[in-house]
Amino acid sequence: MSSEFRGEWRDGWYVVPHHVLFRDLDPFGHVNNAVFLTYFEWARTLLWFDINGKRGATDIGFIMAHAECDYLEPLYFEPIDICTRVGEIRNSSFDFVYEIRKNDGAEIAATGRVTVVLYDWARHSKKTIDEELRRKLIACSAEKS
Repeated sequence: MSSEFRGEWRDGWYVVPHHVLFRDLDPFGHVNNAVFLTYFEWARTLLWFDINGKRGATDIGFIMAHAECDYLEPLYFEPIDICTRVGEIRNSSFDFVYEIRKNDGAEIAATGRVTVVLYDWARHSKKTIDEELRRKLIACSAEKS
C-alpha cells in the first residue's frame, strides 16, 4: 500500500496525516460534525489493515457497535493528524480511541471512541477474539506506550 495511505506510530498513537477537504466544510467554513466520524473511520481502517495484513474492503472483520466524539476545537481547511490506537479489549469487542490534532499536533480538536465487534460475515454472527489477534491488539494499545 502506498505510504500516503498508511499511518505511522508516534508516541503510542497510530497517526494518519490528512488535509481537510473542501467538501468536508459546512457553510460556516468549518468541518461538519458528522465528518469527524469519517476521519475516525479512515484511521481505523488503515490501522486494521496494518493489524491483519490485508487490504480489501471485505477484510474488515468487525462491525461498529458504538461511536462517540467530543468536539473541542473547530477544524478548517487545514492539515490535521488523525490519531488512533486500541483501547479496552473484551471477549468479542474492542475499542478504538482517537484524537484529531491540528497545528502540527499542538492542539487537540476532538477525541473519540468507537466500539467494534468482531464479525463473521459468512455466519452472520459475532466472533471471539483469538489469542493471536489479542496479542496484535495489545501491541496497538495504550499499553504499548
